[in-house]
Amino acid sequence: MSATSYSFEESTTFSVVHARHMAAKVATDLLRLQRFYGKPTNSSIDAYEAELIALLKEDYLHAVTYGFKRNGKWVVALRYHSVAGGSLVADDDPGKLRPGVDVSNCSFGSFLEHNANWSNLSATVKHNFYKTLPFQRSDGTEPGVEAGYWIDDRTYSAGGRAISRSVIKRY
Repeated sequence: MSATSYSFEESTTFSVVHARHMAAKVATDLLRLQRFYGKPTNSSIDAYEAELIALLKEDYLHAVTYGFKRNGKWVVALRYHSVAGGSLVADDDPGKLRPGVDVSNCSFGSFLEHNANWSNLSATVKHNFYKTLPFQRSDGTEPGVEAGYWIDDRTYSAGGRAISRSVIKRY
C-alpha cells in the first residue's frame, strides 16, 4: 500500500488593497454611527478611513477608537485593535451596531494608539509619515467607559492581518 502526501506553501504580501478592504469596513461602521447618532460627518469618515489605510499598510496600528464621549468617558464607541496571525481569523461583515444610546451632551472623537513598529521609528520618519495624513493628532489620554465594558464582536481581515472590533456592552 502506498501513501500519497501533499503539501503547499502560500505567501501573502500585505498591500494597500488589503488595508483598503479593512478600512472600508470600519468606514461602514462609522456610517452606521452617523445614521444612528448624526456624527461623524462624511468628511470626517473619509479622513479617518485614509488615516487607517496608511496605518494598516505600514503596520503602525495598535488600536484606534471612534465614538461619543461625555465627561471624558466613552458613551458609544467602536474600538479596533490589531490582531496577530490575521490569516487564521474570519473576515466578518461590518454592522450590527445597536442604536438608542443617549448621546446628548456628547462630543464625537477618536483616540489612536501606535504599536511597537511605530515606537522604533525615528522622529524624522514619524514626521514625514504624519505629513501624508489628512489631519494631525495631538497627544492625550484614552477615555474610560461611562457605564459598561469592552466586548469583542467582529473581526476584519485581509492579506494575513486582522483588526478586531470591540463595542461597549452596557451594564
